Amino acid sequence: MSGFEEQPKKSCLFSCLSFIGGTIGLLIFAIVFFFGLFLALRAAGAYLIVASNLESANAIVVLSGGDESRMQEALRLYNEGYSKLIILTETGNYAEGYSHLHSFDMRIQLLNNGVPSGNILITDRVVDNTQEEVQAVKTLLTNRHLESCIVVTDPYHTRRAFKIFSDVFTDSGIKVSIQPVRGHWYNSRTWFLKLDGWRFTVLEYLKLMAYQLD
Repeated sequence: MSGFEEQPKKSCLFSCLSFIGGTIGLLIFAIVFFFGLFLALRAAGAYLIVASNLESANAIVVLSGGDESRMQEALRLYNEGYSKLIILTETGNYAEGYSHLHSFDMRIQLLNNGVPSGNILITDRVVDNTQEEVQAVKTLLTNRHLESCIVVTDPYHTRRAFKIFSDVFTDSGIKVSIQPVRGHWYNSRTWFLKLDGWRFTVLEYLKLMAYQLD
């Protein structure tokens, strides 16, 4: 009888060990999967963010869009002595709730922060997207005989913006540097924790692919 009693015990022990082994296996798989997913998401965000080694330039270019952080970054660069000239792009958009252009608001903000009127330039052409902005900036820099600029934009926008600037400014003799806004909410480590992070990342990849295919 003892032999018959031991057999169910062994079978039960084997089942328990199999269950524990399977559970541990699934846990390891889940850890590896989510760690891999985390690394992939970080890489996706990091790919969009590029930055040049900062050095003095003839002008700081603030690309339109985003929030006040682009202006704040331009002011930081200005106060740190990287350039004494700030260029704004004219979108033709009006300030929310007002009858004057948004570029007017931006100009006033710069004046209120100590930038002299003569050190603020606005592109002549009304632009609607990054490619048009780049063309307008190139025209202004060329007409003013300026040879270098630092382009300020949001981190997720830097790769595409720098790519377009590099293409448009080829053989122009004008050196272009790109500077993402420092301390911005978008960074490679946490962008996927915010809904806006997903929205901007997906949209930026779509725009980047569309530009590459154009």
